[in-house]
Amino acid sequence: MNSSTDERLCDFPQGGKGDYRCELEANLAILRNTPAFSGLPLERLKLYAFLCKRYRYRAGEFLFHQGDKDDRGYIIARGRTQVIREYKDHSYILSELHEGDFFGGLALLADIKRLFSVRAVTELEVVALDRESFRKILAQFPETSIKVLEVMIQRIAQMEERLLEKHVHECTYQS
Repeated sequence: MNSSTDERLCDFPQGGKGDYRCELEANLAILRNTPAFSGLPLERLKLYAFLCKRYRYRAGEFLFHQGDKDDRGYIIARGRTQVIREYKDHSYILSELHEGDFFGGLALLADIKRLFSVRAVTELEVVALDRESFRKILAQFPETSIKVLEVMIQRIAQMEERLLEKHVHECTYQS
């Protein structure tokens, strides 16, 4: 993963490096404020928070590239990223993501290639959950899947809506 680290970190002054309880509390706070997870019961959130890992990136560093296979969903704990669509001879910045934004969630559901690249704009810290951990919780507590999937499906529908609005003239039925 480039030069990022996956050290367990503490965001609170009373804790130190390797203070798992402190990181668990920080992860829990982030998940509670992330729409895909905020509606889940506290006990389920604690499981997700425990299974999350923290990663840090320097400004300009890529978390992943378009076409990569990656099994993680990410929430930005600190910093900003750019979402980039790459082509042979150019690339487009599709959006900028900020603290609390969740991205890459489709990788939690299926083994797919990334549809875009994500690059850190500033020093960045993310909370990441891998597909295996996500699926274990879903298998154990299937009721949690409805809330998470609902948010992901809404985001896909919003992307499709924007795409259709932009390209409606190309999508007309012709007999």
